[in-house]
Amino acid sequence: MRCSALLIAAMPVFCAPSAQAAARTPNIDTGPSSSQMLQCNSLDPSRAIIGCTAIIQSSGPADLKSAAYSTRGLAYRKRAENDRAIADLDQAIALVPKSANAFRSRGDFYQFQGDYERALADYNQTIAIDPKDGEAFNQRGNTYLLKDDPEHAFPDYDKAIAINPKSVVAYSNRGEAYRVQGDDDRAIQDFDSALRLDAKFVAALVSRGLAEADKGDFPRAIEDFTKAIALDPKFIAAYDQRANAYEQTGAHDRAIADIAQAIKLDPENPGSHRLP
Repeated sequence: MRCSALLIAAMPVFCAPSAQAAARTPNIDTGPSSSQMLQCNSLDPSRAIIGCTAIIQSSGPADLKSAAYSTRGLAYRKRAENDRAIADLDQAIALVPKSANAFRSRGDFYQFQGDYERALADYNQTIAIDPKDGEAFNQRGNTYLLKDDPEHAFPDYDKAIAINPKSVVAYSNRGEAYRVQGDDDRAIQDFDSALRLDAKFVAALVSRGLAEADKGDFPRAIEDFTKAIALDPKFIAAYDQRANAYEQTGAHDRAIADIAQAIKLDPENPGSHRLP
């Protein structure tokens, strides 16, 4: 089975019914503000931690604080503060033991840490609480694939797509599962579906390029890698893979230039960027 490095989780979003209600309620001094909730959702982990901490310290309801603990925990994970991360994720579950979001967030943490059995246990619990949580199926499928267990991964991706037929992430991940199994035609079909839903989804472009390269269609692969780089000039894997494709077509100078750019973006790991 080919190696995969392009499995994607949907972006976690801080959200609770009570949070939405609070955002619509003016002049409430004792609960969190809408600006604090927006800050808790920040992609910058430092900003997210500040916003989520303010919500946790407010007089908001338990489900709101649980969601803030989950979001802050994942922000700590981004900063590699893993002890704080797991403490927050455990606290989110302690506050609301039937929170599908809290179990799924902790599962995401365990998956990132490579603790796949604990991740699966949390995704199983998420699905038991909310059988329509498509992202839990998607992430459980990712975990199975990371465990080299595609037999269980495919039904989960199928279920995620059945729950949400517009899930770009689920189509892209199922395509990657087909690709690493060597079924490039089905992989490309799923990447096409993902890109019809979102033409700017960079991971699907790179994965489709890999499938095209696996089939020997290097011009199309280069086209997809080039599109990915135009959308995200810091996507290192796109430079590495385009370099490989250029090398296969005899464009050695272009291949060397892409390797140089990958090393520039990732100077701490120069040995990871080289031609085959």
